[in-house]
Amino acid sequence: MRYFNRTENPNTLVGIFLLVLLAVFIGPNMLPRIVSSVAPNIDEAVPCAWLQNGIDRANHQSLIGRAAVNPIRLAVRTGSVPNTADGSFRITITVINESLGTVPIVYNEQQVIIGDNGTSGLGVIFDGAVNIPLNSARQDSASFPEANIRLLGPRMRCVHRMDFAASQVSITPGTSLRAFYRITSAGQIFQTQNLEATPIYPDQGLALIRGGYVESQPFTIPITLTAQ
Repeated sequence: MRYFNRTENPNTLVGIFLLVLLAVFIGPNMLPRIVSSVAPNIDEAVPCAWLQNGIDRANHQSLIGRAAVNPIRLAVRTGSVPNTADGSFRITITVINESLGTVPIVYNEQQVIIGDNGTSGLGVIFDGAVNIPLNSARQDSASFPEANIRLLGPRMRCVHRMDFAASQVSITPGTSLRAFYRITSAGQIFQTQNLEATPIYPDQGLALIRGGYVESQPFTIPITLTAQ
């Protein structure tokens, strides 16, 4: 007696192939969002501080990454503003590379600012009345330090978290916020006198955003109400 083998059914093979395609093209964007929404305490990506540094940008860059146009997308979300003094308030910024190349971003974990002072890097802007500690101590330079250049791989994303004690936070109901990323220049490359070969690339490859600025959709901050 010959048993029926499901793998001999061409419809089964086509179904498996379509599932693989679905995972390849939709998975990198949809699966992280599903995981983070089902389990809010689990981030949808690695911390941006864990990304590889951009070393020797004069000679090491992705040609596909340099050709990418507006590859960066941002998303932002927060937890509820706590109504007790012992709670905490968290802002989560997600940086997403939507291109097929490795792209650099300017990022320093200690220099993600609240408010926009016109300098390069990540930040958040509140739309509404807030009382929250400000951090706008950030400056630009002609060439960005390698420690401040991080590499996002193809279709990769990373997260940055900002945590505040409840006693530091006062937010009016209905207030929203936006995350932004600004880049002011491509980053100058300085050739040292003892360098034997001419650098391959003319700059650090950072000017990938049209207009030098991108921001997320606004997110309305949820407020925890006290029961009467």
